[in-house]
Amino acid sequence: MNKTKILLLAITGMMATAFTACQSDDIDSTAGGDANANVYNVTADVDAAQDNQPGSRVLSVDASNKKVLHSTWAAGDKLIAFVSSDGTSNTRTSYWTIAADKSGKGSTFTGQIAAKGNAKVQVTDTLCFFYPGAAVGNSIAPVKKTGEDDKKPYHDEVSNISNLLALNLTRQDGTAETIGKLYDFQYKKVKPTSINGSTINVSIGDMKRIVSLWGLRFTDDSNHILTDIDSVYISNVKGSDVFNLSTGSFVTDNPADESMNIVVTPPTGQKVSSAGGKYTYISLFPGTYTDVLIMVYVGNKCYKKEYARITFDEGKVYHTDLLNMSEVLPEPYVQVQGIKWATGNFIHYGPETGGYWGIAPAQWWISRRAVKLGSNRKPAANGTLQSSQFESSPTQTTDDVDLFRFGDIKNALKLDGNTYTDKDITEAKFYAPDPLIIREVARSRAQYGDIVRYYTTDKKQKYRMPTEDDITTLYTEANAIPAYCVTEQGTFVYGAYFTTAGSIRVKSFPTRVKSLYKYTNVTALVRANKGLFLPITGRRASLSPEIGYRDMLSILGAYGQYMTSTTRTLGLSRDFFFGPTEWNLSANGKAQAKAIRPVWISGEEDSNHKPVLDEGYLNLQNTLKIW
Repeated sequence: MNKTKILLLAITGMMATAFTACQSDDIDSTAGGDANANVYNVTADVDAAQDNQPGSRVLSVDASNKKVLHSTWAAGDKLIAFVSSDGTSNTRTSYWTIAADKSGKGSTFTGQIAAKGNAKVQVTDTLCFFYPGAAVGNSIAPVKKTGEDDKKPYHDEVSNISNLLALNLTRQDGTAETIGKLYDFQYKKVKPTSINGSTINVSIGDMKRIVSLWGLRFTDDSNHILTDIDSVYISNVKGSDVFNLSTGSFVTDNPADESMNIVVTPPTGQKVSSAGGKYTYISLFPGTYTDVLIMVYVGNKCYKKEYARITFDEGKVYHTDLLNMSEVLPEPYVQVQGIKWATGNFIHYGPETGGYWGIAPAQWWISRRAVKLGSNRKPAANGTLQSSQFESSPTQTTDDVDLFRFGDIKNALKLDGNTYTDKDITEAKFYAPDPLIIREVARSRAQYGDIVRYYTTDKKQKYRMPTEDDITTLYTEANAIPAYCVTEQGTFVYGAYFTTAGSIRVKSFPTRVKSLYKYTNVTALVRANKGLFLPITGRRASLSPEIGYRDMLSILGAYGQYMTSTTRTLGLSRDFFFGPTEWNLSANGKAQAKAIRPVWISGEEDSNHKPVLDEGYLNLQNTLKIW
């Protein structure tokens, strides 16, 4: 979600509160047409907060009992103040706020408010109050409905204030203190008790907490307490949604606004830890969730815990010990709609002569997965580390290839070539000129054929290119949502995440350009071998090593173009497209270089019926510290 700048009205005589470093600055403003409005001074009484109960801003953990959260207001705490009837039409660019006069369980809040235009506020008007006001631009942003997908609304950020707030819980640091500052969403709507000239008196009473809080502690598969935790991923719980201040409820049936994950990452230089009975706290939206997956990353290891069904009630605080979490290990495939897909695209990595040919060491793998880019989005020594999805016209090199021409084996690394085959490569057959006319030949002489079969035939895990029928199951049957994964170097790779559909299919493509905030973080699910993630890879045109349509910032749109082994005409293969502007299965030139996600054929197992993975695959994962 793009951050919206907040311009908060400075209240004379109010004490400033120290917030986190990412907080937007308070700036005096009468922008948005309020200069001639009826501006009212507001005095509001807010009841005392109760420990472990709704009604607080500052949260702290009790020193002797880690399950107890103490709640107090801090001087300068701010509530958004909004006139309910303004809806989305108030042109002001910053929310009015009221601030706590003192610290303590209860406090008086003072500040200012105005209705849109020059409208007067009446005692019959409903006023809405929302906490924390300081989170606007961080975990809160004003939005409005901008369209519908399959008759389901979606919302985009706006520069003016709105009764619709996008609330984002997807990135937290695991501490109660930060939750209190940015994620402890609370709400109340009331009518004025009196209006005397330009002064409005309000009794807010108790604020209603609209989130749940969850404290977690972790042990590994040997029941050892986990410390030095790098991050915690919680998947299949709602991490973002849109809240309506006027109704006091969440917008319903708007899946495009709802990401289903929360990531806990400690501040730089710190770790998450369960030592000494410490809980890791998260804020989440109430509801009943199914297939909840919790992943804990510790160095090069990963542990998981799954819940088939779990319910969180509004305003409540929960505590759970996740004991004997099982370690997650690599698998040779993931299954979606009955088809066993490889856990990575087909790639070549390393020296041109030799190197690694096979399945990528991660589902999110793309060439140039991490490159330093300057302000012109070109490689720069002191640039920002990003994936090639944010590089202007990236160029593929022979040591890092993820795009291939149809049936080309011998010249696959000739990146400016246009060689391909007209032969059928859906079967386990290979071809070469013999001596001049292309005929079927032994694998040792192959120049054309299924490049995936060619390089995995003699490996412990065997794969092939997908057929059009395989790809059609993703195109017409599987759930498909916009998603991204975080690489081992911390860069983001965007793509589509597919799962087996239930009674109602979910498909959220195309996404529209410049809508990155609609992509869900599925890193933990992918690491846990759940679901199929296909990165947006673009394609190489014939006779060029330059990668086109990979740029996620392009107004023309980017797309994944995944090749099948199916051909219906001499020069065209059947390819699957998805992305900001694409969702189709069509015929395209064989000389274009495209991505391949292989399908698993068979593999070896050890005496415990565990898959035996290929040494080259494991070495690449270990060398690059992907697992």
